[in-house]
Amino acid sequence: MCLNRQIITIISLLLMTTPYALGHVTGGNLQNFQYNAELASVAPIVDGYLDDPVWETAIPGKLEQDIIMGRHWAEAIDFTGSFAAVWRNGFLYIAIKLNDDQLETDQTKLLLKDHLIIYLDPHHSGRKDDFYRFEIPIRNESRVLNYPLTRVEWGNNGQTCELSFRLDDIAKKGNTVGFSIAYNDVDDGQQQHKIAWAPDGYTEENEFIADLVFTARIEPNKQQKLIQWGRIKSLY
Repeated sequence: MCLNRQIITIISLLLMTTPYALGHVTGGNLQNFQYNAELASVAPIVDGYLDDPVWETAIPGKLEQDIIMGRHWAEAIDFTGSFAAVWRNGFLYIAIKLNDDQLETDQTKLLLKDHLIIYLDPHHSGRKDDFYRFEIPIRNESRVLNYPLTRVEWGNNGQTCELSFRLDDIAKKGNTVGFSIAYNDVDDGQQQHKIAWAPDGYTEENEFIADLVFTARIEPNKQQKLIQWGRIKSLY
């Protein structure tokens, strides 16, 4: 009997120390839901192709909450998506992988195009702010970007994307920014769903956004000399 109690106690403690997988919405607030962006030993090259070594080990966050209907997204045949994030030298890098059975890119109105919706709030207010809202159409050729977004590149015919945000001293171990990511999925010229990285019960009417925390298993070293992945790519 004592052994069973000990096992139950250990399981309870483990659940208490793994909050990132147990996010939920309570009274409109996001509880225990965040993404940890790890310090990269070598910064990825933002070219839209997720072949940089850092993306092989970065922990993915899944886009699996339908924020229009407020329920878990289960239509994998229609759409699946995920993202990962790392940081280096004052920049936040985000990689996005999409699998959409029908890409809509020809419409004039943004609402009727497939596109990403990202909130990145360096001031960590905890709430949505249009000033830090970035709407990014699939395979968008426009190079007019709003700070702190510095680069957007698509690859694999719109199925992968890489972005960079310049955050300077904010991108530092232990710091936190507000963060949210969703995909506006349009089929047959009509808006269908918005699928987001968000906890169960979250809807687009919720004004709160989650946290992105800068973490580091290795310490930044200004004297460290690293091989740039871009130089390796240039050899092929």
